[in-house]
Amino acid sequence: MRFSLQDVKKTVHRRAGRSGKAADLGLSLHFLRPGVLYQEIEQLVAYYESMLGRPQRAFLEDEARSYIGDYRLANCLLATLSNWYQWRTREWGEILQEMQASEALEDVTSPTRLRLALFDFVNEHYQGFLANDQRQEALQAFALTYCLTPDQLAYLLVLDSEDEAVLVRTGEQPPTAPEVGAIYNQWAFEAALFNASDVHFSLDCQALSDELSADELFPMPSTEPGLGAVIKRLCFLARRFGVYYDLSYEADLVGELSGRPTTLELLLYGPQEVTGAPQQYGMRLARLCRVLLGYQKQPGRSQSFSAALVEAEATVHFLQRRYQFQMDAKLLQLLPQPARSEVAEENTAYVPTTALFDSSIEQGFAEAFTALAASQGADGWHLEREPEPLLLAQSIFIPDFALSRGRERIYMEILGFWTPAYRERKIQKLLQMTQRKDLILAIPLDAKEAFAPIASSFPIVYYRGQLSASEILHLLRQHYDDFASRLAQLDSASIRAHVQVRGFLPEQECYALLKCYRRSELAQATQLVVDERTRYAAGLGLYSVEAEEQLRREMLTALHAENAFTLGAFAACIRQLVPALQACDESAIEALITLWPEIYIRRDSIFEAQVELAAESLSEESPMVDTNHASGEDIAMPAMPLTEPEGVPVSGKKTSSGRKPDITRAKAGRKRVAAPAVQSDLWGEA
Repeated sequence: MRFSLQDVKKTVHRRAGRSGKAADLGLSLHFLRPGVLYQEIEQLVAYYESMLGRPQRAFLEDEARSYIGDYRLANCLLATLSNWYQWRTREWGEILQEMQASEALEDVTSPTRLRLALFDFVNEHYQGFLANDQRQEALQAFALTYCLTPDQLAYLLVLDSEDEAVLVRTGEQPPTAPEVGAIYNQWAFEAALFNASDVHFSLDCQALSDELSADELFPMPSTEPGLGAVIKRLCFLARRFGVYYDLSYEADLVGELSGRPTTLELLLYGPQEVTGAPQQYGMRLARLCRVLLGYQKQPGRSQSFSAALVEAEATVHFLQRRYQFQMDAKLLQLLPQPARSEVAEENTAYVPTTALFDSSIEQGFAEAFTALAASQGADGWHLEREPEPLLLAQSIFIPDFALSRGRERIYMEILGFWTPAYRERKIQKLLQMTQRKDLILAIPLDAKEAFAPIASSFPIVYYRGQLSASEILHLLRQHYDDFASRLAQLDSASIRAHVQVRGFLPEQECYALLKCYRRSELAQATQLVVDERTRYAAGLGLYSVEAEEQLRREMLTALHAENAFTLGAFAACIRQLVPALQACDESAIEALITLWPEIYIRRDSIFEAQVELAAESLSEESPMVDTNHASGEDIAMPAMPLTEPEGVPVSGKKTSSGRKPDITRAKAGRKRVAAPAVQSDLWGEA
């Protein structure tokens, strides 16, 4: 059981404020230095060892405190020893075996059951009430029913009480005095942090940038060495523990030659709410500091976060007053190294694509944008969580997201939290970025006035409730549309040559080849590529006229032989003949079929479609001249019957514009009009 800050020995003093601020109150805790009180602690541990297996009622706290002398410190050390010693209730079955109890107690499984049996016994034999002169007699009679002595019965009735709990040691060996002192120091240190509203660290950037061992308690991601990776790791841990953070540095600390800061200022704090104690998030701060500091560096280990620590200070709230608690390297050396098992739960491996978000708005936007990107609806933009930190004139800015497309990279920040202090800090940082053209903002509509000072400096989307991914894409099109430059970079000749080699180029591949991200862009880009030998069909893609004619002849031959195919079988046949179309779905195959006026798709049900020749039957086959071939040579084709369904021409000749007639499936598959039914005279009257 841990002790509170009120239990710890401490002193209060007035000290000069940090960075020239007004004087404030400082708080110093009483820590055990190496070698101090070791003899007294060993005597206290020996007393605990002598009490092993004995009940708690025999433990004399005053005698235990007398070994230390200082009662306040002694109480804290008694609480510290609970890390190795515990009071434990003995097992019911174990006690019965020691007493060699009779079989009559088999139905009684706990002290509670035994007390209920005694209650029933008194109700049955003494009308529910025992006078003082009857008590001993009744207990003896009840004990005889279970073959117990009165003393055994009295012990079993109170076996589960605190006084009868026995002292046990949880470890194999008793603790040493240095171990007890280190745990006491740790718990006293964390008792102060439990009451903290914020913690400030000054860190050496060079020490943070050095490559750290993967075996550290504070591991760095090996894929991104350097200061940026460390900052991203700090942000990841802060979000994981539900703690907010600010990163900054003083302007005069920026190295003149390197152009980078030498000291990084990290401020960790909890959400400051209108109601609630200012230190209500102290537990989170303490847990995060435990992971960051690692408390001490073991011999032979490489540098850790604590090695980069220049200065650390926490704002502690105690008895309605605020104190500054200074943490230095000497204090950290007094704290123990956390066990690996303890840190493993809190020190989760760093994953750049973490699912941790600062708010539900960010999470909802990320999920919606990812869904759009999966369906090719994000205009080629890729959303990245936890982008690299941006180094400003006097601080560090970490955007919520980064949007990347080609060589373009746009940062995105979702604003709107919730307290005036937060908004003021955010505005001050954004004012340092007004010259940047690669940052967009999302601001809630009710915070529009609060962020008015920066409204004219950045592209902004105002949202209400949830942020729409479509609105962000619309903003990107307005301010970062580079389609004209992408169009100018196209090499039409090489694209045509590529299409002639491939024969068919599916529409999805056309997007990458023509550097397009939307269907409207693709329609414009293909106009620069299409010529007499290269064509484009929406839904299908670019194709060579020769390859399309060759495939048409082969499929007509197959249809003359089989008369009809299901759409699935027809598509499978095309995919077998044209490997480039194997990844295409049936909609692309349908787009290809619409190019062939001799073939139409008949849909008699919603489950299956039939691919047939345009005529219902072929009475004979005769050669037909095809003038569609690009080379101008005559090609012998099976003649189509003179009678065709309405809307389907007999030949496949091109129009005066050089294009084939627009044949729609609706016309090719139009139903016949049946004669209207006439109701006859049921009564036989004229």
